[in-house]
Amino acid sequence: MPIPESQVAWILSNREKVFRYAFIPQFLAAAVLLAFAHFTGHTDLHLLLRGARTGGKIVGFQQRQLHTHRNPSSTGMYGRNVYLPIVEFEAQGSIVRFEESKIVSQSEGVGWPVTVLYDPANPSVARIDRTFWNWMPWAPLLTIGVFLALAALKGLLTFLIKPQPAKSLP
Repeated sequence: MPIPESQVAWILSNREKVFRYAFIPQFLAAAVLLAFAHFTGHTDLHLLLRGARTGGKIVGFQQRQLHTHRNPSSTGMYGRNVYLPIVEFEAQGSIVRFEESKIVSQSEGVGWPVTVLYDPANPSVARIDRTFWNWMPWAPLLTIGVFLALAALKGLLTFLIKPQPAKSLP
C-alpha cells in the first residue's frame, strides 16, 4: 500500500519531531535482537569465555525432525529429517557423551575426530568447536542490537535534555 503524498509531506515538514521519537522503535528492535541473541548464544558465549578444548569423536547420529511448516489441510507438520551427531570425549578422567545441537557437514561421519569446547565445571555442557561458526547466529544479532541500543540511548538523552537555543554574541 503506497504512502499518500500528504503523509510524506507531513513527515518531511516535521522531520525534527519524527526523529525526536525514533528512539522508541530503536529500543524495541534492540530489545528483540538482544533477547534473541541471548536465547541462542548464552551457552556458546559461556563456553567461548570459560570453556576448555579437547579432542573428541563422533560416535553416532540421532535423527530429529526439523519442522518447517504446518499443512493447512491436515493436522500434521511438514519438515525434514536431520541427523545430529553424538560426540564422545574424555574430561576429568571420565567419558562424556553429548548430542550436538547443530548439524554437521555431510563429510563428517562416525569415528570422525572433532574438537570439543566444554565447560570444565560441567562437562555435559559441550559443543563441537567450529571456530567462526561458534559465533553464528547470535553474535551479529548481538552487535546490531548493541548498536541500536546505543543509538536509542542517544536519542533518549536528546529527548530528555532539550537543547538550549544558542545565545548570540553582541
